[in-house]
Amino acid sequence: MARFAGRVGEVEDPLTWGLDLEDEALTGCEDDIDPTSDRFVRSYRTFAGESLEIETLRTAVAEDAVEDVVRAAASGALAAPLHADIAAPVEPDAEPAPRPGRDFADDFADYRSAMRAIVAEVDAVELEHDTFGVDGRPVAATEVQVRDVVAVHVATPGRGLVITGPADLVDRVTVVTRPIRSLLHPPEHR
Repeated sequence: MARFAGRVGEVEDPLTWGLDLEDEALTGCEDDIDPTSDRFVRSYRTFAGESLEIETLRTAVAEDAVEDVVRAAASGALAAPLHADIAAPVEPDAEPAPRPGRDFADDFADYRSAMRAIVAEVDAVELEHDTFGVDGRPVAATEVQVRDVVAVHVATPGRGLVITGPADLVDRVTVVTRPIRSLLHPPEHR
């Protein structure tokens, strides 16, 4: 947490939007080449089971890398169901259906084909340049929307924010930056 001192993005009032803070994590390592390698992520889930994430990148994203960051975030959000190996907490647990004749290699080939299709679909969509509200002010934003999923990048002082989720929800939530702290695991007071 020490290298991430400062402000991080979060939804101002998650319950207003029917969001539950599901996870918060500090990921990555210091990598001077990839600005997304070191980030603080807050993951929210709607009562309907949809996911919204706000990633605070430890460093700002160079202008020539913003497109890659936004497209990768959109691809990741669209591919999330492929990565889910357990049911979401809001979904009832179900027994996996028997799959005779299938093995890991078949499943991996299907996964790679699906990922290639998602990346191609995201790459085919034009980027949009608009504004997005952060801390009550409109900030220049770059976004891509594929199907009903949107990924938005905004620059904040010294950092980048990437917001991904359902387009109609991302457009409405109020994103703020606050000093980093754990919301799920607050420090114990003695």
